[in-house]
Amino acid sequence: MSVAHENARRIISDILGKQNIERVWFVGCGGSLTGFWPGKYFLDCEASKLAVGYITSNEFVHATPKALGKNSVVILASQQGNTAETVAAARVAREKGAATIGLVYQPGTPLCEHSDYIIEYQWARYPETVDPTQQKAAYSLWLALEILAQTEGYAKYDELVSAFGRFSDVVHGAQRQVQDDAQRFAAEWKDEKVVYMMGSGPSFGAAHQESICILLEMQWINSASIHSGEYFHGPFEITEPGTPFILLQSSGRTRPLDDRAIRFIERYQGKLQLIDADKLGIQDLPTDVGEYFCGLLHNCVLDVYNLALATARNHPLTTRRYMWKVEY
Repeated sequence: MSVAHENARRIISDILGKQNIERVWFVGCGGSLTGFWPGKYFLDCEASKLAVGYITSNEFVHATPKALGKNSVVILASQQGNTAETVAAARVAREKGAATIGLVYQPGTPLCEHSDYIIEYQWARYPETVDPTQQKAAYSLWLALEILAQTEGYAKYDELVSAFGRFSDVVHGAQRQVQDDAQRFAAEWKDEKVVYMMGSGPSFGAAHQESICILLEMQWINSASIHSGEYFHGPFEITEPGTPFILLQSSGRTRPLDDRAIRFIERYQGKLQLIDADKLGIQDLPTDVGEYFCGLLHNCVLDVYNLALATARNHPLTTRRYMWKVEY
């Protein structure tokens, strides 16, 4: 049993020894919230009774859900463990009687003080040096799996655990595979003033994360995230020759939504960068559960493109104008 699997199973088992689990909230800010998308999407699709929430930390504090209470689990994340809004959200959750699980990269930080359980996840600027099954987004899926399996039961539990066992090889193979394409992309896209991110189903969280955390925050490129299914209900009107779209094509049930958007963008000559999970090894995972890994795979593959783009633009991913520099 892997470290991540054991951590998740032990924590959920311990919580269930003290209370029931009827509601789960994923709470965080920015990339720490979008990193929870895989777990949220999995529970949305597979849970019959569990209520699932996904909410930014400060809204959780100011508009606290009335249902929050004894039989709730609140899963929070903060890279450095000191995001003020997330620490406050953990405090509120505890005050309401919920069990709190804090995911951090930096231990011994304020979020840890307000979390009943702490998970230290892996992270690195060069992601190929870490185990992708122990990264923040992967832990969201591990925890969601254990919550479902230990409450309602999950018939495909073994398949999903098996998929995790193969996932590192899939990720590292995909990261090697896209190296050349990432360099081409960086050269051709480095001067774009706006880039629209698209995705659906398991990969929409990765698309939103790329838009707000990389393009807007780290590269200062105007961006918006558009769900492939929502594209035809307003956003497609901006499509014309050369309009830049990056579409994260997922595997599984929502792929037809992506296919439809791709056909339209190509028909009207938009500038399209397609990152297709089916061509990056997702098919090597068990068919019944592979789609739940699409967002995780897209996150890991995008890291390669992001480093190439930052280098081509001479704009390091660590560059900030306001964050951590001014009062806000």
